[in-house]
Amino acid sequence: MAPLDRPKLRLLAARRLEHMGQSFVVLEDPLRLCPNPVVLALDVFNEVVRHFNGRNSLRDVQTLVLESTSQYLEMGAIRQLVDQLDQALALESPAYAVAVRSFLDATERPAALAGLSYASEPKRLRSDLDRFFKARDGAGVLALPPPAARNGDDDRSAKPRLRAIVSPHIDFPRGGPVYTWAYKTLVERSDADVFVILGVAHQHCRRRFVLTRKDFATPLGVVSTDREYVDRLAEAAGAHLFDDELTHRSEHSIEFQAVFLKHVLGDRPFTIVPILVGSFHDLMKRKADPITDPEVERFIRALRRTELASGRKVAYIGGIDLCHVGPEFGDPELVDAALQNRIRAFDHEMLARAEAVDPVGWFRTASDVGDRWRVCGLAAAYTMLHVLGPSRGELLKYNQAVDDRKTCCVSFASMVFHSVAAAVE
Repeated sequence: MAPLDRPKLRLLAARRLEHMGQSFVVLEDPLRLCPNPVVLALDVFNEVVRHFNGRNSLRDVQTLVLESTSQYLEMGAIRQLVDQLDQALALESPAYAVAVRSFLDATERPAALAGLSYASEPKRLRSDLDRFFKARDGAGVLALPPPAARNGDDDRSAKPRLRAIVSPHIDFPRGGPVYTWAYKTLVERSDADVFVILGVAHQHCRRRFVLTRKDFATPLGVVSTDREYVDRLAEAAGAHLFDDELTHRSEHSIEFQAVFLKHVLGDRPFTIVPILVGSFHDLMKRKADPITDPEVERFIRALRRTELASGRKVAYIGGIDLCHVGPEFGDPELVDAALQNRIRAFDHEMLARAEAVDPVGWFRTASDVGDRWRVCGLAAAYTMLHVLGPSRGELLKYNQAVDDRKTCCVSFASMVFHSVAAAVE
């Protein structure tokens, strides 16, 4: 960590804010370690804070400010600014290192989005989730299997085995009803006791795959992570899979699945294996099938071997969204009906490749247009499709969320996959 006499600003998301005729910069922490956004006057950020790079001393910063503005900034003011940023955990400092170590040492991952993206009060959360099932676009009232079925004493073994689901990871208010289609099928058809969740790492990761051993707290109770399964996977694929574990702290793509799983399965015993999948964009630029990448090939092989060696009933969950289009994502045009139709046609081409359990075709469909539509779950779904083995997919529900200003369109779907071998038997 950089000492505070050579302060270094952490990698934070910055946006400009205009308020009452004044310009500000708002710094927000993707990891949510900063308790609150940091708001700085635009000139303070541009003329002072941008020099906090870990190399410049406070005296260097003072000199640079004088050279660029012809104003002498008191050393006390600079130190005060550094102290404020340090208290906000916005600097790479000993205080930040303590916060990171506190998370890494904990056995439980807090519910990062409770009270923000969904209700933190259990009764209200259950009510909200039940309402999604009963909504116009929902899958219908969720009926739990009878106790005998929950114990495995039912006829599900004679039916095609539910191998996996694809569920959205968009926020519940926009996508909740679509989630229900995958999860209703899961609770009615799956007897799995381990759910391997492949989520999307929305932050930059040094590695393509990220593991954690932490249990996931939810307002409905703790969802336990299968540490033995995780350790076997890490043993097969490499301990480096924990290098970016901090990314799990704020990532919602697995958290939302944990909440839904806990809701639909209730007190039924189960564990999860949380895996974040990073970007394959460099492979797309090289027009390479990801399986030719040694890191990807090794992980997929390890995931298959770990499942086979576990002797457990395993199902997969892909927590993915599809296209991200509109000015909010850098596109010049607003989202009109014609653009929505183009996105829908593209999505259904992608989803057809997923239904065919064709990871090469899934990736190539997006690659052929240079990922023009920013398929957020591209790498996670590719990984899952490679692991499933002989199976068939079925699209259950598809939707698009478009904001009122037509500046943002996110598409998403629910799917299920059944084992072909089980269906033949």
